[in-house]
Amino acid sequence: MKSGFIDIDGKIPNLALMKLSAHHKQKGHACGLTAPLYADQYDAIFASKIFDFSPMPILPNNSFIGGSGYSLKIELDQNIEHLYPDYELYDCDYAIGFTSRGCYRKCPFCIVPQKEGRWRAVADIYEFWNGQDRIMLLDNSLNTDQGHFLRICGQLSGLRIAVDFSQGLDIRYLTDAQAWALTKIKLWKQIHFAWDLMAIEKQVRKGIEILGKYNLKYKSMFYVLIGFNTNPAEDLYRVETLRELGVDPFVMPFDKHNEYQRNFARWVNHKAIFKSVTWQEYRP
Repeated sequence: MKSGFIDIDGKIPNLALMKLSAHHKQKGHACGLTAPLYADQYDAIFASKIFDFSPMPILPNNSFIGGSGYSLKIELDQNIEHLYPDYELYDCDYAIGFTSRGCYRKCPFCIVPQKEGRWRAVADIYEFWNGQDRIMLLDNSLNTDQGHFLRICGQLSGLRIAVDFSQGLDIRYLTDAQAWALTKIKLWKQIHFAWDLMAIEKQVRKGIEILGKYNLKYKSMFYVLIGFNTNPAEDLYRVETLRELGVDPFVMPFDKHNEYQRNFARWVNHKAIFKSVTWQEYRP
């Protein structure tokens, strides 16, 4: 039997598809990534759609579809959820996975609480890591629980694995103990935090103060959501405040088709321009 896997709109290797591929290989199936055009060459198709704004391709009737861009209710069977991923599906040379799921926050722009529920630890890195020198953690709020966070950091530092906290850490939970643990691990990419809501300014400032105590500001970057419930003056205030506090802002437009949001993001995210031209002087 041939099982085909279609990654409709992902930008990184799709973890769910890799676990499904591992499951089907255990059953003796031939597995491979494919495109909708060649789907009829397979006995069964498994497709994942991450974003709700991406177009849905035409798929055959023998297709099983999941992903947050398709449905928030479809989940992997728990036996498949905890399988070691089939990294060969993407020829992926780094480990990727979750050690926790869910979130206690109820940010109005985020689907994680609706999709995954309240925060809980689900694994350690050994469930999806087996000797790779880099690891991408997909946890939505890894540092929610200090004990779990310190345990994962201990595993990473002990093995000298370069880590990417791809979904970011929550600056509101950051403590001195967590910052100290971050100094002991090898980073693959910058540490991501976020300042999406004006109401958390005090917590952002406190967190950045902690980062400064442990010389982590230059290793950190802050996502700044614009166009959701803030106005242009508040957007400018946040990026300029982050600049003054010594960390890099990175703007995320809520509506990429909005001209102002696109232009503001280009100004901030192009660092050579951001450092040399004010927003008032900037001409797209």
